[in-house]
Amino acid sequence: MPSLAWARDDFSYRQLLTVKVIDTKKVDLVLFNQLYFNHDAQDISFYHVSPQLKFDCWKNLQLGLNYSHVNLKVFNPRAGREEFRWHHRLELEANPHWDIKSLRIWMRNRYEFRWIENNGSHNPRFRHRTNVELPLQNVLPLISIYANSEFFYDINDHRFNENWTTPVGLKFRINDKANMGIFYMIQSRLTNEWTTNEILGSHLMIDF
Repeated sequence: MPSLAWARDDFSYRQLLTVKVIDTKKVDLVLFNQLYFNHDAQDISFYHVSPQLKFDCWKNLQLGLNYSHVNLKVFNPRAGREEFRWHHRLELEANPHWDIKSLRIWMRNRYEFRWIENNGSHNPRFRHRTNVELPLQNVLPLISIYANSEFFYDINDHRFNENWTTPVGLKFRINDKANMGIFYMIQSRLTNEWTTNEILGSHLMIDF
């Protein structure tokens, strides 16, 4: 499903897709994909595919082991043009979760070992996201309202350099095997200074 992101001088489309291929009591296999378009949605700037293993080792704790392959378009000042650079990531996760009265609380803690083209193999990063979801009854197809915030910590630079905050998101049921989320996100990044993009996004989730 496409999403529309507004930047200062540009807008971009994003497509997010999650497919749960294997669903067992203790182990799940998930395929996750993202595709971004920028320059007024004319150019592909980011591609991300990630097979992910999820281990439900305890009723309130899920562990994850992921591999991610990323192609990201960056500006090459020597060539004077944008070029794709590959990233390889090994991702380890520890994700506690609770149902507290009518709320579902998920915390995703991810440590990323990143191999980046022209930047070596030592680029570790830590990410933490807290998601709060309120399930709804008798308002189908709307099944829940949620909000979350995720921060990024660069291990080499010893600083927080990115934050994604979703103040509101809606999840809808399409059928017994598919849901769709629609959300508004504020994306902040630190380079020389903090910059912010506002994103209206959607996420299609399929469960086989």
